[in-house]
Amino acid sequence: MDYLALFVLGCILGSFYNVLIYRLPRGKSIVKPPSHCPACGSKIRWYDNIPLISYIVLRGRCRSCSASISIRYPLVELSSGLLAILSYAKWGFSFEALVMFVFFSLLLVLSLIDWDTFLLPDSLNLGGLAFGLITSLFRTDFSFLDSLAGALVGAVPFFLIYTFYVKVRKMEGLGFGDVKLMAFIGSVTGIWGVLYAVLLGSIFGLLYALPIIFKNRNLSFAVPYGPFLSLGCFVGTVFHEHLRVIFLP
Repeated sequence: MDYLALFVLGCILGSFYNVLIYRLPRGKSIVKPPSHCPACGSKIRWYDNIPLISYIVLRGRCRSCSASISIRYPLVELSSGLLAILSYAKWGFSFEALVMFVFFSLLLVLSLIDWDTFLLPDSLNLGGLAFGLITSLFRTDFSFLDSLAGALVGAVPFFLIYTFYVKVRKMEGLGFGDVKLMAFIGSVTGIWGVLYAVLLGSIFGLLYALPIIFKNRNLSFAVPYGPFLSLGCFVGTVFHEHLRVIFLP
């Protein structure tokens, strides 16, 4: 029952995450207007807005205009539900579990926004950084100094890379949002989280990019780095005990 309750709660929050993903980069209010179909503008009734279930009942289409509803919506809800279960299973009923669930949720939202728009909103990045620093004061597995050190180790190298590309090469090698994202990641997971984000994130990014490179036979394409940094940190944090043996045998 604990897992079921957490899954339901996570799915409900996932429905809100969909609102953030769609509205934040467009500069729209996340409070009003109420949820509506982007195709016809019809208000979505509460019984058509039940996480996962409504999508299945409506067969992925708007009740009013029959426009297709992106599969992403139920997938985000499902992901949020699974993140709630994962956080509880790994960290138990604890403050740390709550922190990690919020952390993973923010990474999910930031990743999808970055994937769509190549933007990482300051409201989430800097809000996440503040969240990491403040919650470190109350965690038993992590200190404020760990949080501060992680934020600096995450942000400073990326800031130097960003500055080099902008000042020397007159182009953006990476976005300044990635600098803030790394500070956020480090504030919650410390230096290890930063290392996982960079190392594993680079591997995941390369695996994604290689087929595109071979297909197009050139390097003239842009890939958002945020989703891969987030995925690398997520995998490293969840499997830290196993991966640490690899890096420190």
